[in-house]
Amino acid sequence: MIDNKYLDKITDYIENTLSNSDKAEFELYMDKNSEFKNIVEDIKLNTLALKKLENIEAPSDFVYKLNQRIDEYENSTIFNQLSNTVTNLFSKSDTFTLLSGASLILILSFSFFKFSSFGGYDNITDTNDFNDSSIAINDSDSLNVEDPVLLLGNDK
Repeated sequence: MIDNKYLDKITDYIENTLSNSDKAEFELYMDKNSEFKNIVEDIKLNTLALKKLENIEAPSDFVYKLNQRIDEYENSTIFNQLSNTVTNLFSKSDTFTLLSGASLILILSFSFFKFSSFGGYDNITDTNDFNDSSIAINDSDSLNVEDPVLLLGNDK
């Protein structure tokens, strides 16, 4: 585990801005912790490599042209149409209208179904009539009627 106290001092160590006592303490910690020493060496090599790179300057109108291209992209027909569709779909007034219309249609549909003959409530009959002699629950039921009912698996 690396102590955060020393992580904060890596840049100062590489740039040689630590005091002599802090530098000695830092180097002592590096000698005790090989993982930390490897991290410091990697950062030192990367810093030296970055300093060796030549400076590259962008044209003076780079930012202006970049912003212009971003504006062109945002105003393109496909992006603009998609953005407008999503915005219009979820605007407060349209959403309220859509939900109100759907609620009204749902209420009218259920009301029509309930009060019409399509509800099917008039045609329901009770099929649990246990006094019907043609239904045998077990073997003894089939023997107590005028015309015995043959149950599956019943040899009588």
